[in-house]
Amino acid sequence: MLFCRLLPTVFLLLSVSVLTPALSAQAADGPKTAQTAPRQTGPQNHSEGHVDSGAFLTAVVATHNGDDLEAARAFRAAAAADPASQELLKQAFVRSVLAGDPEAVPLARINTRLPGGQTIISSLVLGNDAAMHGDWAAASRFYKQAEADPMAHLIMPMLQAWCHQAQGQVDDAILSLTQIQGSVLVPFYTLHAAMVAQVGQKPALAGDLFAQSARLMPGFDLLLTRSYAAWYWSQGQQSKARALLRGMIDSDPVLALAGTQLQASISHFPVATPQQGLARAYVLTAFLLRQQSRQQARQNNAAPHNRHVPDDHQFDEASRLMLGFALGLDPHLAEARLMLAEIQDDEGHQTAARETLLRIPETDPLAPVAAFRLALADGATGHLDEARSKLSQLVQDSPNLELPARALGNTLSAQKDWKGAVAAYSKAITLAKAQKKLDWSLLFLRAAAYHEAGDWPHAKEDLKAALALAPDEPVLLNFLGYSMAERKEDLPEAEKLLRRAVALDPQDAAIRDSLGWVRVEQGDLREGLILLEGAAEQTPEDPEVNYHLGEAYWRSGRKTEAVDQWNVALGLKPEPADEALIRAALARAAAAGDKKAEQIEQAPHAPAAEGSEKAEGKHTP
Repeated sequence: MLFCRLLPTVFLLLSVSVLTPALSAQAADGPKTAQTAPRQTGPQNHSEGHVDSGAFLTAVVATHNGDDLEAARAFRAAAAADPASQELLKQAFVRSVLAGDPEAVPLARINTRLPGGQTIISSLVLGNDAAMHGDWAAASRFYKQAEADPMAHLIMPMLQAWCHQAQGQVDDAILSLTQIQGSVLVPFYTLHAAMVAQVGQKPALAGDLFAQSARLMPGFDLLLTRSYAAWYWSQGQQSKARALLRGMIDSDPVLALAGTQLQASISHFPVATPQQGLARAYVLTAFLLRQQSRQQARQNNAAPHNRHVPDDHQFDEASRLMLGFALGLDPHLAEARLMLAEIQDDEGHQTAARETLLRIPETDPLAPVAAFRLALADGATGHLDEARSKLSQLVQDSPNLELPARALGNTLSAQKDWKGAVAAYSKAITLAKAQKKLDWSLLFLRAAAYHEAGDWPHAKEDLKAALALAPDEPVLLNFLGYSMAERKEDLPEAEKLLRRAVALDPQDAAIRDSLGWVRVEQGDLREGLILLEGAAEQTPEDPEVNYHLGEAYWRSGRKTEAVDQWNVALGLKPEPADEALIRAALARAAAAGDKKAEQIEQAPHAPAAEGSEKAEGKHTP
């Protein structure tokens, strides 16, 4: 991982006193709640002001919801009512930076006059403001104040190079970037040197540096590819430009959504001004921090009690600071908004993520990517009609792409429109086959839709085709084996499939339940009970498992335990199809003279679970 070696540096950045104590505590403790939101410390001198509790509460709620812009406004209002509170001023400053709000600049000036207020963040904010006003000498001085910080030191060559370029010192700017050796960021320094050369009207040198960066860069980079393609185009090499851009688009199914728009804007250089160059430097830093966040999340999951390293939320906070800088310099930078929305979504702030995506103009080449992300956000928050509408439009706009058709199938499945889901998945499968990129998961998804639509023959056909592609995939083995057991179809073959699934994933309770049920259906109550009791112990709130265990008890002559188990299953709000099976079992017990089963049958029925079809469960997707 490119960024692994930067972990000590990032930790130093995060340990700098940038955030207020309350906000630092939030970052350490994870996602914010009303209890852990920025706390009121009160004014230093109560005679000079008072706490605006309404504004403060609004700020707390906005912070909790991930709405940095609203939080910044509210903290500023609270600070205005209580100017003696340094805590409120610092909180207003940090949230303004995170939001990319221009009000961060006067707050930075105020904070620099406070004890401990001169930080790398305030220096960078003031440097960015100077750059926006064309005072590049001042910008360079402010950036230099932040140079001692290890993280700022990594991006400093790019920041200073753009300051030099803006002052006409193009050769010095390029040399300062190309002379760096041994850094993991050399491919990116070289890219920025190429962009400096292009903006500085040195196209021949820019072409050499773009080519060098392309050789150094691991895989496709969106900024490099778009810049290099624009350079080819400017040199009259249109075929090379289109081939380069097409290679990137073909390698990334999400970017492929914007393929037409990216090709249409191929002659446009993404970075045309020094300010835009600075913004891209901050986006790069945010990206690297984001990558580290993901790695840290994996490490924290593996060792949840290790408190000696920052958690992934801290890295995301630092990423959002960098993106705030980028958007302050270039408010229309779609890449920054897409990354910010991704972080907000991961933090559970779907509404904030949606607002961030909506700020990407429809004229931006990456607008289709934003529309796709918006559709996913709508689906995740239960706005399925909106998601369906957006995805239907994307399918219409990109008829040769598998990704939007698959996503539409997922949304239609969530709406229980099984016929529509089958049609969407079928389109995706046809496209994937044509591109020789068919994977088992698409067949699995269509099999689930067929299964829920009551078309078992086609579901079985898809499951067998999926198993041909992924013969050792436990979820496929379980789905096919259990579905066969439900229908009492070729139980020996169902047992064989499920034993393979158990061998591949012995800790999966759903698979052990499936095998236990097959053994019960085959008459082996001893092994069936062992498997089902273990599954019920592992997943005690699964009504289907409890129903199976009750049936095994009944067939073993343990009638009282069977009725108790069915009663438990009934109380777990089963889906309608499962509830029907449980009530049929209780009716059978009542008919056999079981008084408790009779009482349960006579009790008022609780409202059934929502939906008229069996929902996604543990055996079928």
